[in-house]
Amino acid sequence: MKLYKLFSALVVSSFSLQAWAYPSVGDKVQWTGTVQQRDGTQKSVRIVKEVVKFDKETKKWTVKYEATMGNDVVSEHLEVTDLYSPERFKQILANCVTSGGVLEKVEAPPAGTYDTCKMTTKNADGSIVEKWWGNIPFGVVSKSTKAVVKGKKLADIPDLQSIVAGL
Repeated sequence: MKLYKLFSALVVSSFSLQAWAYPSVGDKVQWTGTVQQRDGTQKSVRIVKEVVKFDKETKKWTVKYEATMGNDVVSEHLEVTDLYSPERFKQILANCVTSGGVLEKVEAPPAGTYDTCKMTTKNADGSIVEKWWGNIPFGVVSKSTKAVVKGKKLADIPDLQSIVAGL
């Protein structure tokens, strides 16, 4: 089972920076939460994304991705040409309602409250994914996945714990 399936993972607190310019090398965000297993047990989940490099010649970013679920850890480096930015957030916020989203404020102690656009999508397997897009590196302030198992929905309640960003 892929670590990023069937889970609620949330970002929550961030170090405040007066002029927070992103993306930039060193941006780091951590989401924590729980996953409801098919057998009814829960496991803790931790996902960390960090911008580790930018190649000026190829214009590609290298992002370290690490996901931990229980004792299982997956780590990889991904090369991407485009990263989430404040400009992208402004576009999402401006088009939120017309794109089927809902404008919401999300509290993320101790960092404060984020203005977000909550977007809900349904996957081919019937699972429902809710994402709260905000003005932080990588964009996702909170995420909740409700999976369909044997006709029942496993409701994973978002548990905002901590954002660590811009370390």
